[in-house]
Amino acid sequence: MKNLFFGTNLKVTKGGRCLAKDLEFKIESGNMLLLNGENGSGKSTLLRIMAGLSNPTSGKIYWNNKFVHDNLPEHFERITYVGHSTAIKSNLTLKENLKYWQEIHIGGKDISSQLEHSLEIFNLTTSSDLPARCLSSGQTRKLALARLMLKPASLWLLDEPTVGLDTAGLRSLITLLNNHCESGGIVIMASHDEVRVECPVHVLKTDNFKKG
Repeated sequence: MKNLFFGTNLKVTKGGRCLAKDLEFKIESGNMLLLNGENGSGKSTLLRIMAGLSNPTSGKIYWNNKFVHDNLPEHFERITYVGHSTAIKSNLTLKENLKYWQEIHIGGKDISSQLEHSLEIFNLTTSSDLPARCLSSGQTRKLALARLMLKPASLWLLDEPTVGLDTAGLRSLITLLNNHCESGGIVIMASHDEVRVECPVHVLKTDNFKKG
């Protein structure tokens, strides 16, 4: 069964300023929606609304024709959100950070093999026992993205995930994006960068939002 995620008649404001009105989006399983635009054009705010972390000023967002705000806990179960802030705990090791995130989001399930693989795919295995404060900004971004592999989630919401990534890290991210879409997942990503993936990509240019 294909999933459908869409928003209708959305008005998005921040700090009393209207970022968008009459906004529509629609994306289905196996596809990626790229939010592209200048800083301050509303990409991050829209992603937080899609994640259920903020409310639109008006309009609604649906998952398979069900209004997501009618059951936010269910919506949180289906998403993995990686925001601008990586939420990495600097005093914990890389492995401890991932285990902590795992405990919060999927409970006590034993996914040690996935955890090890998530470190491996981003070339973090040899640093896994170091405190996260020792990481470079690029490595910190990789650690945040490694969490994508630890929770079964239909919808990935990613805010500028390519920032700070080297060529190998970008290649690993693209592999994850392709695999997720190939398995029927949905990716919505805010980015200034061009990311060449194999799945169908739809672009929503936030600079073209109707301002109120």
